[in-house]
Amino acid sequence: MVMHRRRPPRVGLVLGGGAARGWAHIGAIRALEEAGIKPDVVCGTSIGALVGAVYANGDLDWLEDWVGKLTWQTVVRLLDLRFSGGLLGGRKVIDLFAKQFNGRVIDELAMPFTAVATELDTGREVWLREGGVVDAVRASIAIPGLFTPIWHDGVWLVDGGLSNPVPVSAARAMRADTVIAIDLNHDILNGRDLGGAIDTVPRETPAEVGGAGASAASGAQPELPLEAQSDAQAGSLPDADPAPLLRRNGKPFPQWLQPSGPGALGGADVRVAPPPSARVPSMLSSIAQSIDIMQVRITRSRLAGEPADVLIQPRLGGMGIFDFHRAAPAIAEGRAAVQYMLPAIKAQLGMD
Repeated sequence: MVMHRRRPPRVGLVLGGGAARGWAHIGAIRALEEAGIKPDVVCGTSIGALVGAVYANGDLDWLEDWVGKLTWQTVVRLLDLRFSGGLLGGRKVIDLFAKQFNGRVIDELAMPFTAVATELDTGREVWLREGGVVDAVRASIAIPGLFTPIWHDGVWLVDGGLSNPVPVSAARAMRADTVIAIDLNHDILNGRDLGGAIDTVPRETPAEVGGAGASAASGAQPELPLEAQSDAQAGSLPDADPAPLLRRNGKPFPQWLQPSGPGALGGADVRVAPPPSARVPSMLSSIAQSIDIMQVRITRSRLAGEPADVLIQPRLGGMGIFDFHRAAPAIAEGRAAVQYMLPAIKAQLGMD
């Protein structure tokens, strides 16, 4: 009698959109690999496409080192202000990643990869599975009004979050048997209601939910508000007014680009007066909050119809979409979220 060994499940990793919250994907990938879980395919939307492409290219160490050095001043200078097609050109950032990808096409990456974008004229979801890596990523991160749309195969493409913020369907199309998806946006509206802080209710440990192998030694502290982590790293008091950001010529950036509090543009201003209800949101704050609402609503709708086998949801409610300089707490929370879900992941994969 011939015995056939059962093929291990083909694992698909789905990295959702969420702008600066996407640095949590780095910690999540680290935790998966430390548990012996390496995906066979990876796909992503927006920042998820960027991190996914870097991971598929074998450059996650480089990315983690780079984001760990970002400051708010660096982020503002990299945003590449312009007023044609989008407020932010993004050319400086793309040039940086283009050097790292070195002209590679998607087929040359170490694992199958798909970036999700949206056709601007029709709203059609577009899966970018071939061609230049940089072009695919640039299209996927083109948030309307912020980044310039990308001309691709005769159509204008914008951010994939408009159509599919957590593209489980793309992973299924890549023949993934088990899909592990990371949703960065599930608690961001609640987080804002709590003053921009991360949910402070501690998770049960993996041991308490039936798993093993995770410990506080990871360095993740999900019970600590992101704002407090950022302030502790900076050595400043939570209510301290930040110094104005200056251009290279010594002149200050416009007021609407200046951080208004410890969380900068993405967080709530905790100063006492005037009361928040009396304040008119800045332009970027209005854009950021509108994008947050859109992402939450679309994500809930898509995941209801196209559920993942395991859904990982880092607690990032206190982190704004422009807080790219706050990589450390985001990475720690991504790691903690995966560790919390390890029992479910291992059960899905048939791991002991």
